[in-house]
Formats: sequence, C-alpha cells, structure tokens
Amino acid sequence: MSIRIARASDTLAISSMVKSLAHFYLDDPKKELPDWLAETLTEKAFLKRISEGGFLNYIYEISGRIVGYISLKEPNHLYHLFVSEQFQGNGIARTLWEHVQQSVEYDFFTLRSSIYAVPVYKTFGFTESGPLGAKDGVSFQPMELIP
Repeated sequence: MSIRIARASDTLAISSMVKSLAHFYLDDPKKELPDWLAETLTEKAFLKRISEGGFLNYIYEISGRIVGYISLKEPNHLYHLFVSEQFQGNGIARTLWEHVQQSVEYDFFTLRSSIYAVPVYKTFGFTESGPLGAKDGVSFQPMELIP
C-alpha cells in the first residue's frame, strides 16, 4: 500500500471508482446522477483538477490498484475523499486525510459531505457548519474543522 500524487494516467481508474460509489451520495440510489454532478466525475474533469493546479490530489494504492482518492481545493477545502467500497472501514480515508493535513499549512478546513460520509468526517473532528442542502436528488452537509 502506498500514497502518491495522482497522475494524468490515473484519471480513468479514479473516475470509475468514484462513479461506482454514486449510490452512497444519491438520495435515491436507483436514480441516475444529475448531469451537473456527472460532469464533475468524468475522466476529463479529474484530469483538469490533476493537471491545472489549484488542487492537491493523492491516491491510495494497494498492489498497484487505486482504492482511495483525495482532492483538496487549495488552500483548505476538502473537495473529494473516496474509498472503494470493498476497502471501506480499513482506515484508508483517515490515512489519506492525515496525509493531506501534513501536506498543507492550514488547520481550518471546509467540505460539503454526502449524508453517508458525515459520521466519517465527524471522527476526523469536523462539525456541521450550516443547514443540510440538497440539489437534484443529492443531499449534502456543509462541515468545517476548526482546531
């Protein structure tokens, strides 16, 4: 297992993994992703975030397979944190999060969590920072981490 900076060649694997987790962030897992969200999960969208700057992107690999991905929109907004369903509950999300925290000089962070992931972020020390939001069948909870 290893953590490394995401590369352009990782975009297909990252996109596929994140899309496979859609049932965790849709209010109705049987529905399709809304277009605005699907567009942010394409290979092209991941490539843009990895290549153009403004984001820190890391992947977690096991035996050469990408099983985790984290993206921090600089300077301090946790944009994405995903772990392959098969590997959830093994501390990979925490390991990625701690890696990012050590890579930046900020100790205040924000995010918009899926409802499913709120308990995970609470274990990292995040708290709700606003009312629950929803758009086109995707609910989210604004959260922040203040030391």
